Amino acid sequence: MNIVRKQFVVMVCLLLCVFLNSCGSYQFKNSQFTPPDPAYDFELIDQNNQPFQLRSQRGKVVMIFFGYTNCPDVCPATLSDMQILRNRLGTLQDKVTMLFITVDPERDTVTRLKQFVDRFDSHIVALTGDVTALANVYKAYGAGAQRQELPESALKYAMDHTSTLTVIDKQGQRRLLIGFGSDLTETQNDILALIKE
Repeated sequence: MNIVRKQFVVMVCLLLCVFLNSCGSYQFKNSQFTPPDPAYDFELIDQNNQPFQLRSQRGKVVMIFFGYTNCPDVCPATLSDMQILRNRLGTLQDKVTMLFITVDPERDTVTRLKQFVDRFDSHIVALTGDVTALANVYKAYGAGAQRQELPESALKYAMDHTSTLTVIDKQGQRRLLIGFGSDLTETQNDILALIKE
């Protein structure tokens, strides 16, 4: 009888541990900023030629991606993923702001940016600005971009650039770095966790 009782107690303890672990804090799947740090605030111009301030998005989760409208692969794929993610969020999609910041301000006018993001999701905010303001944003977010000359191409040049997304939480802290091609369901769960914090 003692053995049966001990086994029962052990089983109850194990089940309790499993339950407590399942109720524990959410474990993010994408890379985390440890510890989180304050996101660099900026003011740029959106695709409607209106000023946009990052601080105006407090209370929302913000996803930032750097790219350009002539990008042949990474940018269209990433904006497509952003569109899918917005759709999956359903009624919570207004809790997230998605930003596309150009690394090619020479060609990416506000008109061109609007045409580009509208192909995916008109709710994505496309941003440009003067060279100094953009350079400060690139530096703050580690967004590398390098011009690659293409003398044989009609495009004349391409931009090699970082392909990660930075995620800022509702308090304005950098929390996650999402790599290109990351699992969309895992990213969705990470974003939902930040919305619910």
